[in-house]
Amino acid sequence: MKTEHLIALWAIPAGVAGTVLGTVLGAGLTARAVRRRDEQIAREELERLADEFANAVLAIRITGHTSDFLWNGRKAVLKTILMAGTQYAAGMLTPTRTGAAAISEGAARASALIAFIDGNRNQAATEVATALKHAIHCSMPLARHQHPDIASTTDAVLDAVLHHCSQPVLDNRLRAFRNAVRTAATPTPSAWRRAARSVRARCTATVTYVRTRLRRTPTSAP
Repeated sequence: MKTEHLIALWAIPAGVAGTVLGTVLGAGLTARAVRRRDEQIAREELERLADEFANAVLAIRITGHTSDFLWNGRKAVLKTILMAGTQYAAGMLTPTRTGAAAISEGAARASALIAFIDGNRNQAATEVATALKHAIHCSMPLARHQHPDIASTTDAVLDAVLHHCSQPVLDNRLRAFRNAVRTAATPTPSAWRRAARSVRARCTATVTYVRTRLRRTPTSAP
């Protein structure tokens, strides 16, 4: 059989094998690219949900502190009492009213002021409740996350908000939540990179050990 015929005969299975190998490699690379893209989308979605939840918790803190400062704190209550007393005294001292009419005028002024303050207090409470509902809504996807640290830290932050824990407790739980999200959103290195890091770390440790031993070895006297 001529050489040309042999070459043509071997070219057919070689071509088929090359086609199959190329198809398999192409499918593997495509699947790997799709997997990396899906992982990147999942990381971006996790970071978006985490930012939304953290912002919702901060909104509760801001609205709650504002409500306490303006309407529900001790200073706000004392201010309300002082202003209501001032309005009552102003009504009592109205020159055109005396006796029961003056008392009625003072009571009407004080009642109007208290009603105005109660309306603002109720509005502030509604804003706090709205912010709390939004935070609970934002926490649901994170509480069901497959990463256990994200789910547990989300529950811890929400528990601190619902039970009015102190500010340092809430800050520590928010910090733990951010660390868990950062860890989960960090891409997992490939096996080659992990192996290279392991080899590099062992080489570094070996060199450090050798240098330490050389430094501790006393030099012989001449």
